[in-house]
Amino acid sequence: MKTTNKPYRDVEVTRWSAGKIEWAKENEIIIGYSDGTFRPTQIVTRAELIAVLRKAVEYGENTRRSEGIKRQQAITFSDISAHWGQKAITEMSAYCGVATPVNETGNAFFPNLGTQRNYAAAATLRMLNCLRK
Repeated sequence: MKTTNKPYRDVEVTRWSAGKIEWAKENEIIIGYSDGTFRPTQIVTRAELIAVLRKAVEYGENTRRSEGIKRQQAITFSDISAHWGQKAITEMSAYCGVATPVNETGNAFFPNLGTQRNYAAAATLRMLNCLRK
């Protein structure tokens, strides 16, 4: 997927992911930062990952015209009160358990912690499996 436009001022059209970033921006899955940047090399926090997955679910649900979000009991995380990502984290914990505590134990989400690859993969797979149901 190539692009001839810079999706964000800090994403060059020659970047390997520029076309994918542009597609995700055009489909409102990502929004970038208020200063007009995307920061493609910055570590993604757990809250940011969940926010993107939440937007991906919305896109998938709208594309399929499905019945809406599949719900289970939301997790009451001990550390997301007043965090900007609280709503998405709570919603995604109820959406097939996509958002889970760190290392799948306890009740702390650690929203500002950098996302580990294993968590990103597991959360993404849970989201995809839930969309397919």
